[in-house]
Amino acid sequence: MKRSSNPPILAEKLLKWHAGKADLEDIQGDLDEVYGLTLEQSGKLKAGIKYWYQVLSLLFSYGLKKRKSKAAYSPFYHKNSTAMFKNYFKIAIRNFSKHKLFTSLNMLGLALGMSICLLALSISVAIYQSDSWQENKERIFQINTYVADQEDSRTFASTFYAMGEYLEDQYPFVEKAVTIRPGFSPEINHHGNKMKFQGYFTEQSFLDVFSFKLIKGDQKTALASPSSIVLTQEVAETLFRDEDPIGKSLETDYGVFNVTGVMENPKQTHFYFQILGSIDNHSQMTARNAANEWIDFKWNYAYVLLDEEQSEDNLEQALNQVSTHAASFNPEREIELEYINLEGVVPRWNISQALGIGWDEPSMLFFLTIGLLVLLPAVFNYTNMSIARALKRAKEIGIRKVVGAEKHQIKAQFLIETILLSVIALTGSLLILYPMKQEFLGMIIGGDMLDTNPNLAQILTFLIFSILVGLMAGLFPAQYFSKLNPIQTMKGEIKNGKNNVSGFKKGLFVFQFFLSLVFVIGIAAMARQHTYALNTNHGFQSENILSIPFERIEKQVAIHELGNHPDVKAITTASSLPGVSLNGFIDVTSNDQDTIQANVVFIGDQFIENLNMELKWGESESLQRSNQNEELVLVNEQFIEAMKVFNIQKDTLRFTLPDGTNCRIVGILKDFNYEPLNELINPLMMRYSVANSHFALLTVSSSNIKRTISELEAIWQGIDQEINFHASFLDDDIEDAYWFLRVQMKFFGVLSTLAITISCLGLLGMVTYTTENRTKEIAVRKIMGATNYSLYYLLTKDFLKLIMISALIAIPVSYIFYDKVLLYFLIRYGTGLGILEILGSVLFLFLVGLTSIYWQASKVTKANPATKLRYE
Repeated sequence: MKRSSNPPILAEKLLKWHAGKADLEDIQGDLDEVYGLTLEQSGKLKAGIKYWYQVLSLLFSYGLKKRKSKAAYSPFYHKNSTAMFKNYFKIAIRNFSKHKLFTSLNMLGLALGMSICLLALSISVAIYQSDSWQENKERIFQINTYVADQEDSRTFASTFYAMGEYLEDQYPFVEKAVTIRPGFSPEINHHGNKMKFQGYFTEQSFLDVFSFKLIKGDQKTALASPSSIVLTQEVAETLFRDEDPIGKSLETDYGVFNVTGVMENPKQTHFYFQILGSIDNHSQMTARNAANEWIDFKWNYAYVLLDEEQSEDNLEQALNQVSTHAASFNPEREIELEYINLEGVVPRWNISQALGIGWDEPSMLFFLTIGLLVLLPAVFNYTNMSIARALKRAKEIGIRKVVGAEKHQIKAQFLIETILLSVIALTGSLLILYPMKQEFLGMIIGGDMLDTNPNLAQILTFLIFSILVGLMAGLFPAQYFSKLNPIQTMKGEIKNGKNNVSGFKKGLFVFQFFLSLVFVIGIAAMARQHTYALNTNHGFQSENILSIPFERIEKQVAIHELGNHPDVKAITTASSLPGVSLNGFIDVTSNDQDTIQANVVFIGDQFIENLNMELKWGESESLQRSNQNEELVLVNEQFIEAMKVFNIQKDTLRFTLPDGTNCRIVGILKDFNYEPLNELINPLMMRYSVANSHFALLTVSSSNIKRTISELEAIWQGIDQEINFHASFLDDDIEDAYWFLRVQMKFFGVLSTLAITISCLGLLGMVTYTTENRTKEIAVRKIMGATNYSLYYLLTKDFLKLIMISALIAIPVSYIFYDKVLLYFLIRYGTGLGILEILGSVLFLFLVGLTSIYWQASKVTKANPATKLRYE
């Protein structure tokens, strides 16, 4: 009987859900018939009530329960079994071998896309395993300090200077405490060679609490003496090669140290050091001030080792008490002491002044996001090519559905295919990963501390990741094929209604080339900044200036002798190289009340004139006329702005330094970039002092620069043969200061290469499939007189339109990201993103895309049409 109105939808769905795979065709027919009769006789309300009553009765009926039981064992409703999975794998292998080109393109694309993600995962796993090898890891805790005042509130990895000693003395459950202070970077003078290494000041308990092993020396006394120094194996081999370093003396700018131990090279730890010095030496150099030990908390780190029978709760209670004690010394601050287990020190989400390798979770997430962005085009390639091949696989799907295959079985088939393909691609990705990992770890500070060699955690992470990639790549194709109508697929009609995904494929294609163009514009932007940084005028003359470090040599003698060389046109000195770096700030007090922070540079005779700096006011020659009561100095415009000179009626060209030196400004320099362009121009003060200068700057003019340098070296050796001569051009020193831009160029170069390669692989696959499907059409057109040019245009126009759309989207996104965000923080005084870089990148992308299209399309357009008319 024809139903005049539909029965309650919820009741129908409830019955179908409860019945599962049981056959309900006859029962549903009876229910519909009763509903129709009741509807005519009693109305819709009573019909609905009666329908619900019958459905609820069926839910508890024995007949329906028996049907469900039979359906569960019916071969027609067979679920995925072991035999079925074996069949899935056989079909997948058969499809791979049958469609070698598409399989190869997908496999290569996934391998390239996965490589960056595997690099990020490999480093992340290594970071999360930091210090997991320490024997007492569960009992070691780092003390952190939360500080809040009127200006800011942050959690520091550092803590008060007195913390370690106080906890060990006042709380018996603290077995040992370790205090670490970074900044131990002596310049070691070894056989005339000056080498600088990074390390920590610490105490003997460092070797007791942590599991760093000494290869040579006494573990119990290696850091007991103030003159002790412990070297890593790598440093010991650099300095002494095959000699035994124990007992050897090292002359440094910190004094003379005796080598008391050689340690295994640190690995898989958040600490980053090459040498260790005694903290007693640091106390002697800095004149320890007990009054500030509960006030100063920056750059001081404390670790505690708890007694084996004690819990973290005791440490928490103790830190609450010590927080109150510390707060009494800091009435204007809110102080809260925290602790973190050794294994949780890295990575951290939001921590200031992290010790050693401060790996943080935001950076890791950013790196993983970049990896996923490179991987997505490879996933989209698989999706696009799988759907493009839908017509050829439609009959296979139709036949399988006709003989009883269900949707979940069709989905399982395609998901297993992509997972298998992804796992195979993993092996190729590992081959790409190794050289990429070595290069990347060499670019980042502390990369050598990470142990990224294959281990169980790394292997399991890679395997799980490849399976997830397979699921991600195969999910949409599996969903798409499982919904195909078997009747239409048998007829070859699959582009109907909701199964038409041409717009979706175009969207994926546009995203691929959009991402590629963003990366290409990125490398162009970095190259522009690097070129600009090396060629722009920093505000001083840097060409033909030779820089020579001179510390222990007789400086006045060296200046006189080197300056007498005929090729040396001028000579001056400086405490730091212009355009490279500055050592830090000092407090400058004006009018006994206003204090600012300023950089200080010590310079020699004719420094301003030799480097062609511009004075806005005053003179530089008068610097030498300083006396005991007053020192004459030069400052930059930023210094004057900070001092508010022109806003105060009283003479403020005078100010005082922390050591009590009275200074008077005799010249104002036009603002210039004494530091690299990524640093802000800060207040700067120049003081006259050859004794405090560390570099001689020689303006040279020579037709044979190698000969000139050799002659200068001979003069140097005539002054002091024990000190090595080292000379470099200031331009080269400045170029080395922009290493971070070279790293960015290399990073974006790798990303853009991978993204473009993956996108072109997808483009090649789509063009290949398109030309194959239009083989007979192209043959007929050629017979009818179409030229190769017109056929090439016919095959490429749609793809070129999509590339153009991706360019139109990528250009504004790239401009906002690079010009307004990344470049602003990367290089403050750069040129931003230029139109030439954008146009050049777009042109490059089109050339690469056209080449990929032409390579495949030309095969079809140049083929014999008579042969192709027989093509199937």
